[in-house]
Amino acid sequence: MANISDFELTTLPGLFRWYDQSPRQLGFRAQSRVEAETWQRDLRDVIMRLLGDLPAETPALDPHLIEVVDTEHFRREYVVIQTQAGEYMPCYVLIPHQAQPPYKPVIALHGHGSWGARGIVCMAASDLENDFIKLLNYDYAQQLALRGYLVFAPVLRGFAERAEPAFEHSHDSVPDARMWLSSCKQVSMDALLCGKTLLGLRVWDVMRLIDYIKTRPEPMIDGLGCVGLSGGATITLFTAALDTRITCAVVSGYFNTFRDSIMAMDHCPCNYIPGIVKYAEMADIAGLIAPRPLLIETGRHDPIYPTEAAQRALDQLSPIYTAFEAQSKLAVDQFEGAHQWSGQKAYEWLDQHL
Repeated sequence: MANISDFELTTLPGLFRWYDQSPRQLGFRAQSRVEAETWQRDLRDVIMRLLGDLPAETPALDPHLIEVVDTEHFRREYVVIQTQAGEYMPCYVLIPHQAQPPYKPVIALHGHGSWGARGIVCMAASDLENDFIKLLNYDYAQQLALRGYLVFAPVLRGFAERAEPAFEHSHDSVPDARMWLSSCKQVSMDALLCGKTLLGLRVWDVMRLIDYIKTRPEPMIDGLGCVGLSGGATITLFTAALDTRITCAVVSGYFNTFRDSIMAMDHCPCNYIPGIVKYAEMADIAGLIAPRPLLIETGRHDPIYPTEAAQRALDQLSPIYTAFEAQSKLAVDQFEGAHQWSGQKAYEWLDQHL
């Protein structure tokens, strides 16, 4: 008589076998720069399609100034812009007092948590939030402004002011859980039913933010940086891959392989793109940024983006930059830390490439 333990009853081993046995259809294989540029165009088209039905029209930005606060080191504006018809995105704009125009603009994208962009601009609403800002070195939008950058820190869909109303008070009795609350799951699932992805909608919002930055009255240099940690790094990588108006990027606490991180452990549903690994690994998507400058931060003790897999992904990415004769434009900050912002190389890197 057979024993039930003799049979594979779970699903993931079969998916992993499929991954191992199926080559990425648009994995990088180019032998020349011309082939590499053709590959980029083909993969961009596929990624745009997989991210879902992005809006066909771009409505007027319809910007509104909500609040202005003058701090010792910068002016902080709180604005909203229209990214889709009838849908608005809030954004903090940090204008440093000590910087001389033309300004160097940088988009700073926050990670997960009900505090949204407040954390990265260092607007803690509690001692608990303040502790986490210190622990994760999380106030990188403020750090950039203190270094003279003109910083745009939008609130991403599903967080803080953009959380769905049904989720606002669902964890009121647990302060720690409440701080990390988001409506990512519901929005991600409903977006899939509509042929969209939450990741794609967030990328679209950042593209619209770039449109808005181009309308600002401040004199700016031609370059534009984009940085982010964790979920913010996800949006940084995909937006920079698809929108060449971003001329320099810092991806912190995300770059890895889909196989060793997103597929291998429990992640937020907003990380998942239907069919992505049929065509490409994360290194291929990062390769769409080449030959533009890219700095990758990876903590040696990051529990959700393993450092060994990050190194494997870097080994896959390096030949793409080599094909563009841009090896010097790809850099790594492998630091002693966990899932947090480093900044040890990032600010000098941005100074160099903006």
